[in-house]
Amino acid sequence: MFRSLTGQLTLLLTFTFLVAVIALTQWYFYSSTQFANEVQQRLHLQLAEHIVHDDASLNQGVIQPDNLKKAFHTQMLLGPEWEFYALDQTGKVLAYSAPPGAVKLNSVSLAPVKAVLSGASLPVYGDDPRTPDTQKIFSASEIKDASGQVTGYLYVIIGGQELDSLISKLEGSQVLKDNLILLLATLIFALIVMALIIRAITKPLIQLSRRTHEYVARDFDNLTVPTKTPCAAKEIQDLEQSFVMAANHIKGQLAKIKTTEELRRELLSHISHDFKTPLAALNGYLETWLISPNDKRSDELIKMALKNGNQLNHLLDQLFELSRLKSGDIQFLPEPVNVVELTYDVIQGLRIQAEQQGVNLSVESQQSGLLACADISKLERILVNLIDNAIRHTGQTGQVKIRIEDKHNKVGVSVEDTGKGIPEAELQRIFEPKYQASNSEKTTQNHGLGLSIVQHLLKMHNSEIKVTSRANQGSQFSFELPVEGV
Repeated sequence: MFRSLTGQLTLLLTFTFLVAVIALTQWYFYSSTQFANEVQQRLHLQLAEHIVHDDASLNQGVIQPDNLKKAFHTQMLLGPEWEFYALDQTGKVLAYSAPPGAVKLNSVSLAPVKAVLSGASLPVYGDDPRTPDTQKIFSASEIKDASGQVTGYLYVIIGGQELDSLISKLEGSQVLKDNLILLLATLIFALIVMALIIRAITKPLIQLSRRTHEYVARDFDNLTVPTKTPCAAKEIQDLEQSFVMAANHIKGQLAKIKTTEELRRELLSHISHDFKTPLAALNGYLETWLISPNDKRSDELIKMALKNGNQLNHLLDQLFELSRLKSGDIQFLPEPVNVVELTYDVIQGLRIQAEQQGVNLSVESQQSGLLACADISKLERILVNLIDNAIRHTGQTGQVKIRIEDKHNKVGVSVEDTGKGIPEAELQRIFEPKYQASNSEKTTQNHGLGLSIVQHLLKMHNSEIKVTSRANQGSQFSFELPVEGV
């Protein structure tokens, strides 16, 4: 129980509260007693002086024990709580009002007496001859003879044995019992209220701990910003907000780790899947060349091996490019790009390939200055992949046309060919990295990587690739880019 924060706070605060109550109670009784004694002593401060003045013998400086006992008895009738003592110049008790044998001290310290007579701050406590270990308030007066010489002192205890006896009898009174019960009830009520307050303070922490365990158990899934609890302290709410932020950061890091691991596995899968055919062909041509007689070694075998080596190199570049695109490791730098001019530059680089396959390349645009907001290197890569793909799937005397249009705050780009076309059932799968359409040549080692790269590059431009195709009539790949300044 006391290992929890609630239990520890309750125990600590209860102990502190009890110590404080005991200390305050002691201080209250002490200060109350001091105040009451000061009032009593100040009220009776001149009592001894009046008695000395009214008694003929004491007024003349004569201390007669037998006569004083009678006078003291008369005064005790007026004040039962008073005790009278006649002292000589050294503090020795000469006469007293107590019963025989009740006085335990033969002398009284005169230092407190002289302090009172000199006007010291009240209350001042002196010896009680009847109870040696007790100090009590008193009234005192000098006893002087006719010449003014001090012959002794009259020492009056205020609140003597009679008062103590009465107080002892009243300690068991119903009033004190009721006050004690009220004090205990107040204490219990205060402890209950304190426990409820502690519970209200620690409840949000308990809820936070529970939600924390739930978040961890769910691998930081379904994290939500916590709603503000009215009874929760701001610091606790800030703590939960900080935890959610940290958990979201951890979740993001875990996602990156998972993505990296998936990309690694995907890259290995691509390498093991896509490299087999060109690598086997490369090894086959080289082995054929090696086992052939020197006079029959054909340069054509080396050329074919080189072609397959270039295909491996090209495929490897595409795999790494696709991996970087998926991991978000490529920087996107948009700028104004003249799409028509860029397209002419691209087809100029692909014209030899098109001519070798007997494909006619052309650009169609009503405006030559169409500017789009794009990353020029990535847009060039998109155009190269789409046009190269169109050329490879277009037969002799075929055509590949790049159409560029102004589409109201958009620049539309489409690459159209008159090739074999793509079966409708395969249109949605041609962008998958490992997928090879049925219209592809078996020797072509592209396997959809080029189109997959195009798709990812267009996503960086907040655009998407669309494709339409008809069997034996050709295909059309199109996309749109935002106009510069819009």
